Amino acid sequence: MSRHFPGLSQRSHSATGYGTPVEIKAIPARPADSSAVLRDADGGAPGNEDEPETATAAHESRLRRGWRIGTGIACWVFAVFFAAFAIMRLFGLERTWYLDTLVAFTPYVGLLSLLLIPATILARRWWTTGIAVATAIALLAVLVPRAFGGPDPGPGPRLHVLSSNMKIGAADPATIVALAKLHRTDVLALDEYTPQAQQGLAAAGIDDVFGYSAQTPMPGATGSAIFSRYPLHDTGYQPLAGGFGQEYATVTVPGALPLIVEAVHPEAPAVPSTNAIWAAGLAAQPAATPQGPVRLLIGDFNATLDHRRLRTLIGTGYRDIATQMGDGLDTTWPYDGRPEPPVMLDHVLADKRIGAVSFGTAFMPGSDHKAIYATLTLPTG
Repeated sequence: MSRHFPGLSQRSHSATGYGTPVEIKAIPARPADSSAVLRDADGGAPGNEDEPETATAAHESRLRRGWRIGTGIACWVFAVFFAAFAIMRLFGLERTWYLDTLVAFTPYVGLLSLLLIPATILARRWWTTGIAVATAIALLAVLVPRAFGGPDPGPGPRLHVLSSNMKIGAADPATIVALAKLHRTDVLALDEYTPQAQQGLAAAGIDDVFGYSAQTPMPGATGSAIFSRYPLHDTGYQPLAGGFGQEYATVTVPGALPLIVEAVHPEAPAVPSTNAIWAAGLAAQPAATPQGPVRLLIGDFNATLDHRRLRTLIGTGYRDIATQMGDGLDTTWPYDGRPEPPVMLDHVLADKRIGAVSFGTAFMPGSDHKAIYATLTLPTG
């Protein structure tokens, strides 16, 4: 009788007998879990099923560390930039064309500095948060007061003034005359007053609005004019650096001290080579004379309140009427489709003895500047 045993191999019996010895050889059983003897899909050693997860975690850790380093560097770069800008603005350290140009955009830099505060908080960069807060406070301290003000009229007669940069005579004459009528303008100051502008204004009826004028029409951007409802005397044209110049005249208003008016227009610092000419033009502006003649400077200064040179002029005894009225953050240039953020280049600077009643701006077709207008009260005399 022959028996078969699972897992064993047998030799067949020989034909000579039943009791012939049988050679039995054991075959190793196959392991229940074949993965114990196989390498994983990544070629790792047996039993390392968690290695992919470990590698992913390490990769994510490296990414987080890189993100922390990158955000830290970015926070410091922006913090240092804003802090350096604030120091330059507060102490009037702009000394080159590039810094003179950059400081004109202080209101925008002030707003951007506020964004750095939440960014550094989210990045948990506390030192840069402190710098960002201090910088924003410093910049806002010089900007916020311009938005808060109000009338400060005096007891004397009122004077309505209007100014427009005509962009080499291209401004619409009819609009200028219409604005003069609308605002009951007593004194009109014009920059970039050309012979063609003179003809256009005459055709638009400017002589029906103003009975007096002092005019120096010139080709290009150097001409200037003052029109007045009141008599003018001691008129003239003040030459400035770079071939520019500005009209001036003394206005005699009944019941008021004589008023010296200048239609301000130094050359613009459009390129580095004109920066010194612009600085010289601003330096040539007449200082206020608190104990002497009453002065009014009105026109395109090609400078903002953030330029040290303009603040130095104001410090002689003028006040900016827009700031007095809470309109110091208004803008007047450029308004001809250029992509630059607009800034305020046009100003009414009045002797501190002159009271402020109102201030405003108006779009001027054909010009890259808005017109500015104000109502003032003059000191009695």
